[in-house]
Amino acid sequence: MMRELRSNRLSDQVEEATRLWARKGGKRGRAEQIERMMVFAAFAEASGVRDRGQLGGRTVIRFWRHLRAAGRSYATMQSYYYALRHLWALLELPGEVPPPRAPEGGEAASR
Repeated sequence: MMRELRSNRLSDQVEEATRLWARKGGKRGRAEQIERMMVFAAFAEASGVRDRGQLGGRTVIRFWRHLRAAGRSYATMQSYYYALRHLWALLELPGEVPPPRAPEGGEAASR
């Protein structure tokens, strides 16, 4: 079971949870995933989420809509999805991360 996170800010909680995880595996890949996790945490905080217990599928879906509105590609959203799956496991959050919807006919159709 995960020890209690001491910080009040969500971004600090994410940073604390990923500290040991970042030491293992490929350094560049882990750094990229942590950066994506921190972008999500900043988005969630701006949306009013203060604690990891307030994170859920609705926050993630709003994040997908935000990325889509910002013109991000489906491949970028998939990269965020994989990082958020790791974050969910590290924070021991219930449920699963909702995946981003594939665009109609475009990029994902060629895969």
